[in-house]
Amino acid sequence: MDFLKMIVLAVLQGLTEFLPVSSSGHLVLTQHFLGVLQGDIFFDVILHMGTLGSVLVVYHKEILRLLRFDKPAIGYLISLAVGTLPAVVVGLLAKDAIEALFHSPFFAAGGLLVTAVILLSTRFSRDSGSTISEPWEPKAIAPVPAVLIGLAQAFAILPGISRSGSTIAASLWLGVARAEAARYSFLLSIPAIGGALVLQLLDGQVSGRSDISMLVAAAVVAFAMGLLAIRWTALAVVQAHFWKFSFYCLSAGLTAFAILLWS
Repeated sequence: MDFLKMIVLAVLQGLTEFLPVSSSGHLVLTQHFLGVLQGDIFFDVILHMGTLGSVLVVYHKEILRLLRFDKPAIGYLISLAVGTLPAVVVGLLAKDAIEALFHSPFFAAGGLLVTAVILLSTRFSRDSGSTISEPWEPKAIAPVPAVLIGLAQAFAILPGISRSGSTIAASLWLGVARAEAARYSFLLSIPAIGGALVLQLLDGQVSGRSDISMLVAAAVVAFAMGLLAIRWTALAVVQAHFWKFSFYCLSAGLTAFAILLWS
């Protein structure tokens, strides 16, 4: 893979990992249209390290608060663990079937249309009206809502389905305050991305590369784009503009289908 293609994929990974537009769908389609073969495990690991770093930076205060391990922090950490469990189960039980879907650009394009519907639905969700005090104090998500949000995250393992879009939409429909819906979704991404990192490291060879400098540059780009995407998405959720991302997903999905059918 040449340097320009690396940077294009890094920009896409960084932005779409946290914007509610599906990083998996964009990467599957972009790799197909650019003729870039999947399977470069080390490159995927590098990009995930960049995006993981952006979450740790943006939410470092919340992470430090949770690391006190007092009663409120433990309760919140348990709700994160409960929300993570469905994706772990689905990922382990259906790993091969899911990986096969990542070779189908048509499935990814269809996933973007599903994401558009999910995002549009939040236009009609109810706002709890509650406010988040500063400095932030952790308040655990109840077990049933945490499981339902976790199921939404598990569904988003499929290419084209946005993880942040699905989890934030589920949170909003369950009456979670807008600011907390975004925060919980992004904190929930830490074990999700971390788990993906571990699986990729176990599945592939990560040594003997001669393009380390280009890989580092790609990681930095993914990190910077991730910072922007997290802030944009959180702001859109708080200001009730989150649903408007559905127009982009609809356009992207339909455009991808048109190109795939006519090429």
